[in-house]
Amino acid sequence: MTTVLVVYGSRHGGTKGIAERIGEVLRAEGLGADVVPADRTGNIQTADAFVVGSGVYMGSWLKEPVQFLERSAATLATRPVWLFSSGPLPGSSKDTDADPLTNALGPADGPGSGGHKTILELAASIHPRDHRVFLGAYDPSDPPRALSERVVRMMPASKDLLPAGDFRDWDNIEAWARGIAASLAPTSVPA
Repeated sequence: MTTVLVVYGSRHGGTKGIAERIGEVLRAEGLGADVVPADRTGNIQTADAFVVGSGVYMGSWLKEPVQFLERSAATLATRPVWLFSSGPLPGSSKDTDADPLTNALGPADGPGSGGHKTILELAASIHPRDHRVFLGAYDPSDPPRALSERVVRMMPASKDLLPAGDFRDWDNIEAWARGIAASLAPTSVPA
């Protein structure tokens, strides 16, 4: 049985929920799927494929999934890999016509490009099959977990930039996971 390791970094649980749903779909499609936080992956050598995702905060992935990609690059380069970013909220980007990755991680060059450059450099070494961006969820009653979150929430414009709600598109997430499963299904050779 093909085994997929679904690795995630999540600060408030939204990305964890996406990773868990991806794992559920993969298992329903007949694959083995383990869903683990990026800082608790253990031995990854037994996995046949990987789905790696992170919540995006201020244009950057969380450090744990970035560190997982860095330390596992040699293994990931030899296996099928899919990446996902989660966390943009509707209206949180100035340029909604840009590609979703740019909306989530900022520009590929120039000011504010650090998060995007980091992921592009890592992707160049592991060659993911896809990098999907999913909208996130925001609950203003869930306390901030980092100084940057505290600062953003204190800004008067944050109420307009951070709409409260769960914007995760479960149908889209499940369809993407089914596509991953289909690409990993063994092909039968006619007799």
